[in-house]
Amino acid sequence: MDESNEQCYGGGTDGIVPDAERAPEQTGSTSNETKSDWDSWESLLEDVSTDGVIAEVSTISVLQKFGRARRGAIINSHIANWLDKKKLEMIPPIADADYYGNVRIQRRHDSIDNSENSKQSTSRPSEEPESNAGMTGWVLSALKEDAEELDSLQYGDSVEDAMKLMDERKRTKLPVFFSKSDKSTLIGTVTLSDLTFEKTNSNSKLIEKANTHVPVVGTNEKLFDWIPSILTHGFVYGKNSKGEIVQIYTTFDVAMHLNTITAMFLRANEIEELLRESLSSVTDLALDEAVGSYKRLTDIPLDHSGTVTFTREEISANGSTEDDSTSLDKLTFADYMKCVAHPGIWSEEFAIASQAGFEKEQCIRSLNDARLARNKVMHFTRSEALENLIPSFEALAVWLRKVVTR
Repeated sequence: MDESNEQCYGGGTDGIVPDAERAPEQTGSTSNETKSDWDSWESLLEDVSTDGVIAEVSTISVLQKFGRARRGAIINSHIANWLDKKKLEMIPPIADADYYGNVRIQRRHDSIDNSENSKQSTSRPSEEPESNAGMTGWVLSALKEDAEELDSLQYGDSVEDAMKLMDERKRTKLPVFFSKSDKSTLIGTVTLSDLTFEKTNSNSKLIEKANTHVPVVGTNEKLFDWIPSILTHGFVYGKNSKGEIVQIYTTFDVAMHLNTITAMFLRANEIEELLRESLSSVTDLALDEAVGSYKRLTDIPLDHSGTVTFTREEISANGSTEDDSTSLDKLTFADYMKCVAHPGIWSEEFAIASQAGFEKEQCIRSLNDARLARNKVMHFTRSEALENLIPSFEALAVWLRKVVTR
């Protein structure tokens, strides 16, 4: 998201430290100790620093504590760094959270020295709360910018009021509430086409033009699960955990969002196609020799003399001078297969899969199917029906979600 669009409300003295003077919005805890709210932001932080305590806080209230109304690269980084200093973790990370939903703040697992306390703090209720439904992958609220205004009408507004608002805000459809002050009182939707299809007069009632059959979905639902519904109905409404309608998501929003996503992959694919074409006449022996000539990317010569090479900062994605050769970011899909299949890692990190009745062989085979599908996507030829590869990804995702949300 564009950092320049972030709206500042004023927070800590440097815009990074939360404003402890301002009481947080209503929050709740999913810890062993049941709590409904906290007297202050500081008391919340004090509680979650205790082993086994997990606080569930609205994404919006977290941003407000840091003096922001919207997310962006800078504020996301500030929050991550601040949590790191406090030895806390946020699930999901602020950048991936449902804007209208909640995040969970708890003591970072690697900061817990006592193994017994570690087991307590990492335990989860037998049933995950509803707010966790969209904690993995893109969520519905990602379709629009944070804090984007929802234009609406209310009972008693006229057809003329609706037409004027649609013209001013360039809208083709608007929700009608019984009262704008209570967004849980949705009556229906009026569309520009319905208002202009038949001639209206001063006696025409707006409420008679409203369509009450409207799809309403939680903003924390998985985005790709609901794109077909948006395409079918033309839109869906997004509701928060309180049942309030907070946004409308249209086919235009889907088109703009997917264009942003696909543009990156298409351009990356084009670059790889060009590189493969430029090396197509090189023999396999020469390619293998070239790849094996340099152990690290910092060994690659940049000039004919071989005296100029990359620095570690240039090679590292985050500009770090440390050697990140073992970083997760560097693993290939083949490396993922090797790591997941490793007996020690499987027994420690993927035991939940076995407990859920998934055979290890079944899981590793799904990894390989996803690897093959991923390679076809990233190196696709335009004649391939890529939509046929989606089940291979989903087969892997269904059991990995069990592991991630354990």
